[in-house]
Amino acid sequence: MDSTIYLIAKRLARNLVNASREGDTARYWMHYHDLEGLCLSNEKNEYNHPFQWETLADFTTDSNASLPLYEKAFTLAEKLQLNEYMASIKLAAAERYRDLGTHNLAYSTAKTANDYAIKTKDLQLRKEISSFLLQENTSH
Repeated sequence: MDSTIYLIAKRLARNLVNASREGDTARYWMHYHDLEGLCLSNEKNEYNHPFQWETLADFTTDSNASLPLYEKAFTLAEKLQLNEYMASIKLAAAERYRDLGTHNLAYSTAKTANDYAIKTKDLQLRKEISSFLLQENTSH
């Protein structure tokens, strides 16, 4: 991933967190649209990366609207064979499915996340997915 794009996306994410924490809705949406613009401007070039799309999905307030963004991020991560991103994206999507009350879909999506996570060395991510699976398995 281009370090400049990463730093821009990370800065926008930090700005979104700060605006949210301060309750500044106008500033939140300004930064959200900046992040969206970054994603769209890179969509057709060599700077397109799942990180920016996953970040955009993470800050999308409507769970239904976030899911296609996670899918776009996942498709790109799959194309680039980035198991850590694939696992992270699927876990985030599973959390959104849970928020929507679709627990079977949340569980199956988290299982897919786990399939990718076991191919990584990211023990924290693997732990988060396992915890999610345990919670979902006992909730239904």
